[in-house]
Amino acid sequence: MAGRKIKITTNDSDRADQRRRTEELIDKTKDLNKLQERAPKHLSGVARSTWETLVPQLNRQHMIKQIDKNIMTALCEQVSVERLAYQAIQDNGVVLDSGRKNPACQVLDSATAKVKSLAESLGLSPQARASLMNVQSDDDDESTDDIAAELVKKGDEQF
Repeated sequence: MAGRKIKITTNDSDRADQRRRTEELIDKTKDLNKLQERAPKHLSGVARSTWETLVPQLNRQHMIKQIDKNIMTALCEQVSVERLAYQAIQDNGVVLDSGRKNPACQVLDSATAKVKSLAESLGLSPQARASLMNVQSDDDDESTDDIAAELVKKGDEQF
């Protein structure tokens, strides 16, 4: 059985060892380059839009770095796959004319699970965000609650 996830926090009401671990994390990663805000050349459409929406917001939180590029790229690609599968289901239905289940349903299910997992690793779920919110600097203007709304808005513009 896996133990509890490590809590990242700077809140004075949390345990001292959790605060100390968070401070060490921030200190040890302060010299790492922030993630580039321009999407990699191979990303297009929904994947590119997802990158260009999320990365600036994640950079403002100071918790995503250039070394996280592969995770962010995979997330963007899976969001694109998810959207394509959803569109295929909208176009052809859950059950095809042949009476068989649309294979896009399985693709959508798999991509959705991958998006959820990757998003959580970047702090994009409510639970993950709650553990990261105390780490961001006090001068951030934008709430992390707006990240999901921005992603949905950008996605709607693609279709």
